[in-house]
Amino acid sequence: MKKLLLTLDYELYGNGTGDVFKDMIEPTDSILAVCNKFDAKITIFFEVVEYWALKKEWDKGNTMGYSKNPIEAMENQIRAAYQQGHDVQLHIHPQWVNAVYENGKWIVDFNAWRLGVYKGKGENSLYQLLKRGKETLENIINIPSYECVAFRAGYYNIQPCMEILNAMRDVGLTIDSSVYPGGKETGSLAHYDFSEITNDKGSWYIDKDVLIDERRKTALMELPIVAFPIRRISKFLTIERIKSIFKNRQSAKDSFEAKISKGGKLAKIRYFFQYEWQTWDYCLFSNRLHRKYIQKCNELYRHKNRECFVLIGHSKSLVATRPLEFLLHHAKHHDYIFQTIHQIRH
Repeated sequence: MKKLLLTLDYELYGNGTGDVFKDMIEPTDSILAVCNKFDAKITIFFEVVEYWALKKEWDKGNTMGYSKNPIEAMENQIRAAYQQGHDVQLHIHPQWVNAVYENGKWIVDFNAWRLGVYKGKGENSLYQLLKRGKETLENIINIPSYECVAFRAGYYNIQPCMEILNAMRDVGLTIDSSVYPGGKETGSLAHYDFSEITNDKGSWYIDKDVLIDERRKTALMELPIVAFPIRRISKFLTIERIKSIFKNRQSAKDSFEAKISKGGKLAKIRYFFQYEWQTWDYCLFSNRLHRKYIQKCNELYRHKNRECFVLIGHSKSLVATRPLEFLLHHAKHHDYIFQTIHQIRH
């Protein structure tokens, strides 16, 4: 049985820019409406440290320019999504831990971007972030059947792994979904190497390292995000991605410059024509790329017996719902079923 797990990273832009209603609430409403139309349940990865920062300011009386309560809107949305059969799990970007709101904008800590080398202490220790994050989500959902069991590191920055995995075990998180086959970044904001991971497995057990395929059953499971190698230029030459880039040009510029921190113009041009392992992003892919990825997943199912395929999306990136509708229709035509992380766990 072929299973698609649609996951949604629910967050503002990593550099602190964005609008809760325009970049989170409204696009997530659109995504959920399409998914409900096709009876497809998704897993929302809720960025909890960002939520804490916003809530702290709002509770102090700082409206941050909002005419409506953004905290209440976020809480109501994920609670309603869970009640509709969707799932909600934990997402953390540590640059929000010491973020401050000054002169009408958020200033995040770029030096604390990578969770794998995060060194917070006390109530901001790694253990406490995971513990408080899990408790926060369970308190928001406030339904006995709900439990926060899964985690995703911001920007895929789960390496080094050991301290994160130990903290996950200690707080009762049993599933990670932070890695993707072939992924490798050495920039100033993202630094990880998943190039050893092959794409023939939809899950595996982990112990001290997310890269290790444990044959024995352990307390932790990895659910990797689907990725295949494509030329970078092919992902950028889509209407969806171009519109998303112009939606927040500063964030796109920051991300690009962090990846291409060395080299001149020639290196930057060469970058676009190189191959990279690209995650299956249902908010940015065109119909053509969706069709291509479904075909590749079909091949893995036939030849490698892989059944589980995790997709990723970002509410802030959504510019149109038609490609998502195409994906869900096309996936059903190819006999995929849609599941959440909660359903996979049970």
